[in-house]
This record gives sequence, structure tokens and C-alpha cells, in this order.
Amino acid sequence: MLYKNDNLFPILEQHADLKKRLFEGNFGLEKENVRVDKNGNFSLTPHPEIFGLKEENPYIKTDFSESQIEMITPVSNSVDEVYTAMENLQNIVSDRIRDEYLWPNSNPPILPAEQDIPIAVYQNPQSASRLYREHLAREYGKKIQLFSGIHYNFSFSDAFLADLHEKLGGEKTLQDFKNQIYLKVAKYFMQNRWFLLYLTGASPIYLPDFLSKPATNEVSRETSDLMLKNGVSLRNSHAGYKNKCSLHVDYCSFDNYIASIQSWIDNGKIDSMRELYNPIRLKNSHTDQSLAGLAEAGVEYIEIRSLDLNPFDPNGITKETMHFIQLLLVTGLLTESEAFDKSHQEQSDENEERIASDGLSQPDIFVNGSEIPFEKAVDKLLTEMEQVAKQVGSAEFLDLLAKQREISRNPEKTVAAQLVATPESFVPFHLEKARIYLNESLQNAYKLIGYEDMELSTQIVLKSAVTKGFAIELLDREENFIRLEKGNQVEYIKQATKTARDSYISALIMENKVVTKQVLAEHGIEVPHGRNFSDLKTAQANFEMFADKPIVVKPKSTNFGIGISIFKDGFTQKDYEEALKIAFSYDSSVIIETYIPGDEYRFLVIDGKIAGILKRIPANVTGDGIHTVSELIDEKNLDPLRGTDHLKPLEEILKGPEETLMLSMQGFTMSDVPPSGQVVYLRENSNISTGGDSIDVTDLIHPYYQELAIECAKVVDANLCGVDIIVSRETMANGPYAVIELNFNPAINIHAFPYQGENRRIGDMILDFLFKK
Repeated sequence: MLYKNDNLFPILEQHADLKKRLFEGNFGLEKENVRVDKNGNFSLTPHPEIFGLKEENPYIKTDFSESQIEMITPVSNSVDEVYTAMENLQNIVSDRIRDEYLWPNSNPPILPAEQDIPIAVYQNPQSASRLYREHLAREYGKKIQLFSGIHYNFSFSDAFLADLHEKLGGEKTLQDFKNQIYLKVAKYFMQNRWFLLYLTGASPIYLPDFLSKPATNEVSRETSDLMLKNGVSLRNSHAGYKNKCSLHVDYCSFDNYIASIQSWIDNGKIDSMRELYNPIRLKNSHTDQSLAGLAEAGVEYIEIRSLDLNPFDPNGITKETMHFIQLLLVTGLLTESEAFDKSHQEQSDENEERIASDGLSQPDIFVNGSEIPFEKAVDKLLTEMEQVAKQVGSAEFLDLLAKQREISRNPEKTVAAQLVATPESFVPFHLEKARIYLNESLQNAYKLIGYEDMELSTQIVLKSAVTKGFAIELLDREENFIRLEKGNQVEYIKQATKTARDSYISALIMENKVVTKQVLAEHGIEVPHGRNFSDLKTAQANFEMFADKPIVVKPKSTNFGIGISIFKDGFTQKDYEEALKIAFSYDSSVIIETYIPGDEYRFLVIDGKIAGILKRIPANVTGDGIHTVSELIDEKNLDPLRGTDHLKPLEEILKGPEETLMLSMQGFTMSDVPPSGQVVYLRENSNISTGGDSIDVTDLIHPYYQELAIECAKVVDANLCGVDIIVSRETMANGPYAVIELNFNPAINIHAFPYQGENRRIGDMILDFLFKK
């Protein structure tokens, strides 16, 4: 006993600090999805190579089959945080397997013959992981292994348990106390799991050739699919993912728990602890998953394994469900324990089977050895949970429980009933859901959700790090400073492209445009001619030097095209002086240089190779003879890749004074309607950050210019840099050019998500460069 028959409510009343920290905890999700082709056929392709070795990637693995992806979140401190982590994994995986879908139901899609289902492949064919899967295939068959679901991992905060242990007298060791706590919670879950199954069961429908023998209550739908009549979950029924016989563990003590599982192993009922398919398991992440390791190290967290994939949520589980489970587990911690011997466990199993196979008819439920009506059993459980919500004064939890009561009174509101009510057949319905979820993931492919405060380029590198299975640490979010680790190698990266591979002096040379041009010119590379001015009056006094010449006025150190004025067709002294004021407002030094006509290209060089080439086109719209310039801008800004403040790969086109002036030079106003097909420019400079278009031309540019860009990087000893080159429109083969700038911190998002063209996966290239073998 923990405290007065292990009812812990009184101690919360005595210690307000404990009550405040009751819902602190650690959360994790593991989600399995079968990969399918566009017709709903089980995929026979290998686990995508981009995810690396499944033994090494901590986030993206395979479950039983090579075609069954498993996504594993890092440990998180809240439901919101772990949901976001799974959302990011869903988006990352979907983006990388975009020729296939993630099947969103726990029951499998169209399957090949049993012998053609591929078991997960490992580097070592004799590895424990491979041998275990071969054992499962022999013992249970391959098809049954393709049930997929969600595992919900939870632990109370260590600080909370340590404080609770102390306030309860601290008689046992802290680890022994934790073992007993989690055993109590697991027992409560097992007793009440039937109601969670009623709420979340989502696998009542399945294909006719899936099961080798009919399930109880099996009927045919009008669509020719099979389903459990009034059932909610084939996966959790007797025909689902179960051990061959009921394996009841002893919850009287942790030692008894371990001994009972060991007895099943010794008797050959299961191969190891991980073959114990109970709805909840006690786990320790620091052991080798062996029973002996758990016995020695003790319980670190609990793993709930009975959750079906929810096809109505792209992540397979809703936040509401996760909050409900947490409240259920906390209730198990606080509520006085009830008997749970073998007979009670058998009744608990019967409750699960009744709900799985016939839950929509709301059958009677065993509670404390007696059968009572479904609604009374629900009321008992929810009343206990409401006591916890009231104890901590949580209106949110009370609202949540009110919703669950409503669902308990209206079975048509359950997930299972909603699936049964869909008129579409099993495969088309889930294919459409998978297609929708893929499109949603692709729309979010440019960002890492929850990290939008960081630069897009950094988010792209972080997504590549997750994809490849790197350990990640954010050292300084505001500075976009991260540490990545794989194996014994550690790399530091700032702002996606600043790494240990480039020297400080290389960055300083590229940052100073005057020095950059001088160094390049000394190596025979063509650059615009110009002068550098350090005060406004001196620059203004040199008007005659530049009058009637095409020029560019810009800050010496500039980013994003800010502060640049371009005069290619003449200018007045007033225009000249205004341009100088703008440039000096951004820097203490200003460059005035010759304007070079032609198209501007950004070459991204990584490790002496061309990683991507973009043609950068100034902000523009194309007339249709119907809409005004202003309306055309609004329409173009609807592109989901366009945004503001560099939060998206492309910037919205503005309607400010610069754009208005540029329009007037072409004879237009914002309210004019351009002729159909006429391109109207809103900016002179071609920067993407001022609304320009990025066109990927990596496979189109003549090798002469590619070698030129690589040579520029070599001149300043840069392993990672952007090279901006103006190329004459008359020729793209060994023709006139001018290198106008080198960038030591080039934005990689413009190459990864261009306005037109291919995603060049620059984040992958950077990591391959840093961690090359």
C-alpha cells in the first residue's frame, strides 16, 4: 500500500505544490503506417534509402515489414509538443515518399500473397531484429503483423515522483516506489481500457481476403467490404493482434510482474518480453528491451499499445485523445486500487472483446466482478476522472469529460460509427484520406512546425537532420545555432550555412563587397567597376562622375536586396542623392558601380560542386486583359509559398512606393489593366526577398558558368557560398558576364522551394558534406 489504501487524494489536499505539478510529465508517440501505391496496393518497395539504416535512425524505422514505416517522436514535455513532433514526422516522411501514400487505417490495404510480404531487412541478416520478425512470421503469419497503430508513451515527471515519494515517507527506494506507482497505473488502465477502446476504436471495416477465418459478428457491407457488426476494432478483438492465449501478469508487486512474464517465456508461450502483446507495458528506454534489463533498471515509463490509427486525423491520433489518456492515467495514480486477480483480468479481457466486437450496441460491462449496464460503468469511470479534474480545478478537463459522456450516450459519434457511416468502400475512402494528408504535408514541406521563429534555411537543415536520423540540439534558437551529432561526429551550424568548414577570413572577404571584387578581379574574374564612399557628402559631390551612366547604388554590406537603387536608363541629381540617402541608412559605406545588363543567376556552391542554380526574376505580374495590376498582385500573392518577413520561401509582392515608381516608369498605375500576356515589373532588383521569382535552372546552365562559380568559391577558399552572376541575355555559352557578389550565408530555402522547378534538397547536401565518410 502506498498511502491509506493507496488513495492519494488526501495528500494533494495537504500539499498544494504536488497538486500543481500533478500533470507534469513526459510524452512520446510511436506511429506505424503501411506504405501503399496510388491504387491502395501494399508497397513492395524497400524502406526509403534517404532515412538511412533503420537500426540507427531514432525517428524513422520500420516495424514488422519493410513497407511498414514506424515514426518515433523524441520525448516531449506536453501533449501539444508531442503532437507537433508527430506532425513534423508525418510531413517529413510524406514529403520523401511522395510517390506513395501512408495508409491511414490500422487494418491493412490490398495485400499480396502471404509469401510476398517483405519482412524488414537489416544490415546483418542474423540480427536479433530480423530473427525476431522471422519468428513472428512463423508463429502468427505475416498478414496479421500488418495491423498498424499508435503507441502512447507516458511518465510522470521525475521531480514530481521524487517529491511524492518523500511526502509519503520515503520508506522504499525511489526506484522501487516508481515501479509500484507505474504498476498501479497500469492495473487501473487494464481495468478501464474498454472505454478508451469504445472512444478510439477505428478498425471495424476490413478487406475480405485479410483474415484466414471469419471474425465474430462479421458481416458484408453493401460495398463488398467486411465489417464487425456493431464492432469498433478488429485489431483489438480476438481476431486481431493478440497472443495465441491470454497471458495474465501478476500486478501484486513488481517482482511478481517480472516473474509472471518470465514464466511465459520459460514455458515457450512467448519469445521475449516484447512479444507480450498486452494493451499496456512497463518499459525502460535504457535497457536492451529484455525482461532482465527491466527487472534490474526498473520502470521508466509506460507504453499504451491498444490505440487504433484514427483515419480522421493525419497524425493518427487527436490531441483530445491524448489529454483524455493522461487524465485516465493520473486518475489511476490517485484512485484507491481495486482487486485485479486472474478472474478480474479475465473479466477485463471480456470487456475488451465485447467493446471491440460489439461496442456500438453498448453491452454490459464487468466492474468489480459484477456485470452492470454500459452507462453505469461509464458513469463510474468518468465520475472518478471528474474528481481529479475538480481537484486540480481544470475546466478544460471537465469539458473534455463532458464530451466523452456525450459520445457514450450517442454511439454514432464514435470514430468507428463514423467510419461505418461512410458510403465509400474501404480502399477508396482511405486512399482519398491519404491523398489529402499527403497534399497537406507537401504544403507544409518548407517548414518545421513549432520552429517557425527560426530561419527557413535552418528549418530545412533541421528537417534533413531528422530525415537522416541525427541527434539534434538547439544551442541558441534566436541565433539559429544548432549542434548535430551522428556516431562519434559532432558538427556546429549557424544559420544553416555557417560551419567549421569555412574559415573566418573567408566569410569576412565575402561580407565586404569591395574586398570581394578586388580579390576576384586579381584572379581574372570580371566584376562591375565602381567606387566605395564612406560619407554622404563625398558621394553626393561625385555626381558628375556617374551622370548619364547606368549604375547601381547599394550598401557595402547588404542582404535581401535592401537599400539598393538601380538606374539603367539615366537619372537626375535628385534621384542620385535620394538613392545615396537610402543606401547610407543601411550601412556606413556605400558602393556605386556600373550596372551590368543581363539576367541574374544565383549559383550555390557546396564542397567544390554546384548544388543548385536559380534564375532570379524581379517582382512581376503578367497581364490578362481583365484584372488590374493591383488585382494581379493579390492573385499572385495567394501562392501558399509566398508570405511576409521571410517566413515562407517566397515573399509577397508589395504595393509600396518602390513598386509604384517602377510601374510609373513603364506607364502603369496600380489600377491599370495590362494587356494579356504583357509582363509588368514591380521592382528593378531581382531579389526573392522583395517579391522576385526563383526559377530553378540547375540542369540548363552552360558548364562554363558553373565552372566560373566554382572558381569564385575557390578564390576566397569557401566551401559553402552563393555566387551571383549577371549573364548577357544574348548568350548563355561562354559569353559576357559579371560576378556581382559572393554570399557567405546564402539562403538555401530558395533552392529547396523555388517558384518554378525542382526541390534541390540542399539541407541533405549540407549534411552529406559535413558528415561525409
